[in-house]
Amino acid sequence: MTHAHVTSWLLAVVFFAVAYMLYKKGDQKKSKIFHMITRLMYLLILGTGGKMIFDYFTDPTIVNRGPLVVKMILGLSVIGLMEIILVQKKRGETKFMNWVFFWITFLLTMYYGWMVL
Repeated sequence: MTHAHVTSWLLAVVFFAVAYMLYKKGDQKKSKIFHMITRLMYLLILGTGGKMIFDYFTDPTIVNRGPLVVKMILGLSVIGLMEIILVQKKRGETKFMNWVFFWITFLLTMYYGWMVL
């Protein structure tokens, strides 16, 4: 399940970047297609992540579940920020702080995923 989750994340980030660049270029039709594909990746991320969280929470050998909750909240925040950034770019507005929050939460999520858990 971990491989499917990581693959979904990787594809979501790639499709996010492509959709952002297409919105920046002004190609509304193609950018909308890639935005929808990115949203599909969000669903796959949520599905695989939910399955992994369920498996972790039902495992009796894991005593400290705090980092799992933090990772889950950070992951949901990254997905939310990706969507906010794309919608703002679609409207023609760009807020620098959203990018700052995105990169901070993205890097923290990666740290928790590979170093803490």
